Amino acid sequence: MAVSLSSLPLLPSKPSLWLKPELPRGAISSICSLDSSLFANAPLTQRHLKRRRSRPRKSGGAFTAFVVVAASVDYYSTLGVSRSANNKEIKAAYRKLARQYHPDVNKQPGATEKFKEISTAYEVLSDEKKRALYDQYGESGVKSTVGGSSGAYTANPFDLFETFFGASMGGFPGMDKTAFRTQRRGATIKGEDIRYDMILEFSEAIFGAEKQIELSHLETCDVCAGTGSKIGSKLRICSTCGGRGQVMRTEQTPFGLFSQVSICPTCGGEGEIISDYCRKCAGEGRVRVRKGIKVEVPPGISKGSTLRVRGEGDSGPKGGPPGDLYICLDVVEIPGIQRDGINLCSTVSINYIDAILGAVVKVKTVDGPTELQIPPGTQPGDVIVLARRGVPKLNKPSTRGDHLFTVKVTIPSRISGRERELLEELASLHDNSVGRPKGRSLSRKGESKRSKEINNSEPSNEQADIWKKLKDFAGSVTNGVLKWLKGNL
Repeated sequence: MAVSLSSLPLLPSKPSLWLKPELPRGAISSICSLDSSLFANAPLTQRHLKRRRSRPRKSGGAFTAFVVVAASVDYYSTLGVSRSANNKEIKAAYRKLARQYHPDVNKQPGATEKFKEISTAYEVLSDEKKRALYDQYGESGVKSTVGGSSGAYTANPFDLFETFFGASMGGFPGMDKTAFRTQRRGATIKGEDIRYDMILEFSEAIFGAEKQIELSHLETCDVCAGTGSKIGSKLRICSTCGGRGQVMRTEQTPFGLFSQVSICPTCGGEGEIISDYCRKCAGEGRVRVRKGIKVEVPPGISKGSTLRVRGEGDSGPKGGPPGDLYICLDVVEIPGIQRDGINLCSTVSINYIDAILGAVVKVKTVDGPTELQIPPGTQPGDVIVLARRGVPKLNKPSTRGDHLFTVKVTIPSRISGRERELLEELASLHDNSVGRPKGRSLSRKGESKRSKEINNSEPSNEQADIWKKLKDFAGSVTNGVLKWLKGNL
């Protein structure tokens, strides 16, 4: 609060005027206007008159009156600049005073209050709109727009940093200068990326394919060209940040003033606000559309791979470049064939005769059915290679892998008698030292017939013995009867 003290010239003593408590406002104004040049640079808000009776002088009974005027804060005087100063001069004066009265530098009593006054004055005078209101209405015209010590938005939050560290931010190692600058108006932002899941057949993953997909993404509005405003309408500067896109909140803490920089919540960092929105995009600058896209799947692609299609993502805000489309691939497996890098693996089953003598068998490949040569003497678990029937190498389709067949030999659990005889003969020719059970060279049918013949022969001998016993018994009985008859007759 600035206090001005002026001395009025000696006036004739008029008790009816000077001693009356109720002094008309017009009279006070006329008295203060006696030395109006003293208050030319400060608007007057309150005027008080204090009078003191003096001793009569020799010249007469006149006394000296003092006028104490409480004027509002003069922001120009606070910064020490004239009313015609430009922004460059105001900024230079603020930096000089801020470096002198900052609480972290100046520990004298009253330095914090002085720094607040300097910051408030600079906040008003550095903004053209606030300065115009202040020049027209005084402090009351900008009182509602100037924040206090907590939660205040400054016009440029980075002037204080530059005051102490300069434009290079003090030259600290690793300091990113761009991080301390306000957002550049009109900077383009890339749009978001999109993910799309695609399922491929096994043959499509090996030999490649051309797929047609349909997706939904954001595109730049063709009516407003991404601005979001109606054609012919103008953007207005954000009143919160003054068109800078960033604000700084300052708080008083026990350790000093703490400032936090953030994006302006009103304009979202743009610095400008749309006054009339576009009807098609409702001010977003982007509209959602469905679009069909052809995707080339290269040969040799594997499960879990990702294809990138540039420029098919969502368009950026305010006409920014679009993002990319990422296609995540999944491959349907087929039975009988497994993939191992650029090679394919399968299992082929043959009987023991083919394993011994060799054979040609039909096998399944990605190129269709084909013949596989089984060499004589193939052992179980052997791998037979079918060259250049595998997967093409990714980004180099001229190089192709192999198809590997693992041999599985099947041994029958039952054989015929003829087969056993031949195998035994073959075994005897190959190795005579191995003992094998004898008497089983006949077939099961022959063994069954022989068993029946033996069974049939055994009942015939028993029957002959019975007839012999009966014959002997009958003969003895006949001889006995004859003897009895001869004795009695």
